[in-house]
Amino acid sequence: MRATKPSARTGVVETRTGKMFTGTVWGEVMMPHETGAGLNRVTFAPGSRTVWHRHEGGQMLIGQAGSGLVVTRSGDVACIGDGVVVHACPKEEHWHGALPDSFMTHLSCVLAGETVWLEEVNEDEYQRAVEKARSDMASR
Repeated sequence: MRATKPSARTGVVETRTGKMFTGTVWGEVMMPHETGAGLNRVTFAPGSRTVWHRHEGGQMLIGQAGSGLVVTRSGDVACIGDGVVVHACPKEEHWHGALPDSFMTHLSCVLAGETVWLEEVNEDEYQRAVEKARSDMASR
């Protein structure tokens, strides 16, 4: 077992933009990735999202508040919100973010290895995923 002692970066909320995100995103490092695994709390403004990416060892996303999406290259769309857990398998290309009308906060646990950041999720991809998620929610 390894306990994480707060460091200068742990607990600091930073606005994140650029090569990993589209829109406004706030991140808080809860356990640095220095040992291979890591834990972050991430909040997405409405419509904000990650770029396509994959994790060598996979990723667990644990919804805390709001409503969002987790989308795979194969077109699977999972809704994420308070208490919902979504697992991205090792090396599975995916993205995640908030619905257009909601903030969304999740815990992001990277299970091991590196994260490879890919291309931006374009607006058409984002809108198709939103429509699919809303259709799936309406049919339940």
